[in-house]
Amino acid sequence: MFGQYVADQAAAIIDAHGETMTLTRQDEATTITLKGKRIPGSTDDVGGSAEQQRFRVKIAPTKLLESAWASKVPSSSTDTLFVGGRPRTVVDVRPLGDGDVVALYELEVVG
Repeated sequence: MFGQYVADQAAAIIDAHGETMTLTRQDEATTITLKGKRIPGSTDDVGGSAEQQRFRVKIAPTKLLESAWASKVPSSSTDTLFVGGRPRTVVDVRPLGDGDVVALYELEVVG
């Protein structure tokens, strides 16, 4: 199946060139350590002197599928991604794939 080949290749690229991140979810006892690739973004002024970063991260579904989590899909309502030791709130999730196979998830995170 060509879609699965694309997913396997995308996962291998993220694993080889990504950085280690940790995904947490409300109401889940465990965390998922995975590799992700940052896509440069912007900074948002949140008032006063505070700014927060907004960027996208591409992750493979492999570690999610292997996890004990009930839902194997990232969630913009319950997930936090720790990038470089800092918590980033997941605000948008977009599946990227070939046919009906999800090769990557693109997460928009802020924090």
